[in-house]
Amino acid sequence: MRPLLSLLLVSCTAWAGGLVQAPAPPPSGPLAPGQVWTLNAVTAEGEAFQTTLRLSAQPPKGTPATYRADRGVLLLDQKNSSLIALDFADAKDGGLALACAYIGPLQGKAFEGVLAAATLENLPPLLEAALAVFKVARTPADRAEASAELKLGRCTLSLET
Repeated sequence: MRPLLSLLLVSCTAWAGGLVQAPAPPPSGPLAPGQVWTLNAVTAEGEAFQTTLRLSAQPPKGTPATYRADRGVLLLDQKNSSLIALDFADAKDGGLALACAYIGPLQGKAFEGVLAAATLENLPPLLEAALAVFKVARTPADRAEASAELKLGRCTLSLET
């Protein structure tokens, strides 16, 4: 794994609840191996993205649970009720990496989050800011306002059925 990508995953994991330490508990919650998730995102500048993340058939690894996907990873931290979808596919060719961060109840098949979109080098601090929005803004309207102030976007991660 590239050093910057490793740093980003460690940074995300630290924000989501702690450093990777032990094998993940049996899968539970909204994610399961083999699922397909759609990420709809709009950057702070109004640029729209829609990508599909196909989870590997392999069980997740680590804590929080790291689900490998064809375009990146999904991190699920049941303990801290967080879900982070990372799409790195376009960033490998100089495009934007997308990080959709969500903290809240982990029930359902769609999660409204805060989007960090940047090159791989610039993504870690934006992702930290996106996660911080959930710590200070409790309502969707407050999150939208805080996201706009921080030049972050919005995103929805939905399970395809």
